Amino acid sequence: MKRKISPIRLSRIRIKLFAMITAVLILFLTLIAVFSTPILFRVFSFHTYETMNTAAGEINSCIPESATYYFDLYSITTNHSIDIELITQEGHISYTSSNKSSVYGSEHFSTGGKSSLYSTLKPVENRKYAVESDSFKIMKQAISNTEYFVYNYSLDTGEILYIYSEVADVENIVEVAGNVYSFISIMMVLVMAVLFYLLVAKFTKPLVEMNDITKDMAKLNFGRKCGNYGKDEIGELGTSINTLSNTLDTTLMDLKDKNSRLEKDIEKRHQLDNARKSFINNVSHELKTPIAIISGYAEGLCEGISDDPEVIREYCQIINDESQKMNSLVVELLELSKLESGAQPFDPDYFSLGQKVHSLINHLSLLFEQNSITVFNEVDKNLMCYAQEDKIEIVLKNYITNAVSHCSGDKVITVSAREHDGFIEISIFNTGENISEHDLPELWDSFYRADKAHGRSENRFGLGLSIVKSIMTAHACRYGVKNVANGVIFTFEVSKDSGYYDKKQ
Repeated sequence: MKRKISPIRLSRIRIKLFAMITAVLILFLTLIAVFSTPILFRVFSFHTYETMNTAAGEINSCIPESATYYFDLYSITTNHSIDIELITQEGHISYTSSNKSSVYGSEHFSTGGKSSLYSTLKPVENRKYAVESDSFKIMKQAISNTEYFVYNYSLDTGEILYIYSEVADVENIVEVAGNVYSFISIMMVLVMAVLFYLLVAKFTKPLVEMNDITKDMAKLNFGRKCGNYGKDEIGELGTSINTLSNTLDTTLMDLKDKNSRLEKDIEKRHQLDNARKSFINNVSHELKTPIAIISGYAEGLCEGISDDPEVIREYCQIINDESQKMNSLVVELLELSKLESGAQPFDPDYFSLGQKVHSLINHLSLLFEQNSITVFNEVDKNLMCYAQEDKIEIVLKNYITNAVSHCSGDKVITVSAREHDGFIEISIFNTGENISEHDLPELWDSFYRADKAHGRSENRFGLGLSIVKSIMTAHACRYGVKNVANGVIFTFEVSKDSGYYDKKQ
């Protein structure tokens, strides 16, 4: 199927330039064709004049008394393709010739008696030719309707020489020359059109390519580049477009990167702002209850609500318990603040992770007994790691106490370890209900408690896992939680040796 050429393609510079050059060429050749006929006629008229003038000089140099006189006259007329008449001073023809006659057939009269051709001719006024001379004219014979170039010349012998040449001969030459020129012009237009198109295509190819490239640039596509178009202005323009493309590409990528970072910063700022507001609300909520209790019981004591020492002791105990809870909350908030601000230096070292797990389980054994929980410790006592010992102890304690708070069913907690790829993964499993999929991502946020049934009596403020998150972030190690068939597993990793941190530096 032949592709249809759209108007947009036809308006391109290549077509326009080709059309302009071809039009100029056709106009030029047409003007020459229009004016060639009169110009050629004037040129051949002048040439005829020059020929007749030369022939007149040759005839004037001939000697009438010579035996070859008439032969010389015949030779001159034959050589110059002219006819001549010699008219005596008395007006008689002394000699006449014809282009078709021979030297023996030429007519010459010593006494005259035959009328001359000149006497039958009339001037032609509407002819334009190149010679302005009284001795050279175009004249017409009415009887034969034939026009002649006529040249008259006074010989030294006193005779008048008339030289004739038919105008039709020149017109035939002009016509043939015009036809030849028309054919050559048509062929020249065709050949030059092809040549012009090739030259224009070669000249405009860089411009067309640059136009397409700039269109791609307008669409923010900077993959295409201009080729090497030489060292002229077009080549410099191509280089400038490439430079502009590279600059725009770099600038746009930089702007995209900065915009992406700005969006992240704005999002992070919103998150931080929301977290700050939530944090303040949560802190206020956590402090409001113990403060209200302390204030209420203290007010009752001040007003002497009872004289019974046991009642007073009970009020004081409640006030003390609530103060301890407030103190625990403040301590955890200070710890979380230090971790998140990076105020504490990160100073890891080698220590026995196995001994730390065994020691912490022994320390919490009373808590396990109070909650009727069976603990299985599968961690090797000789297991070593490279981390901050006091911070990892906090992680272990928070994970284990969190497992105690949520342990149900068979009431089993299992602590295990697994080594892989230069890391030690500690897992704390507890039997009980699975955590909601909705709550899993939120567990690591401050003051978030998935189990709303457990009250504040357990001194749980929802900060333990936030502290774990900050500690593991400082260690650049992974941590997480997942549901299993009969419970929940919390995990964290520590490095086996210092090589992990050496590589990161």
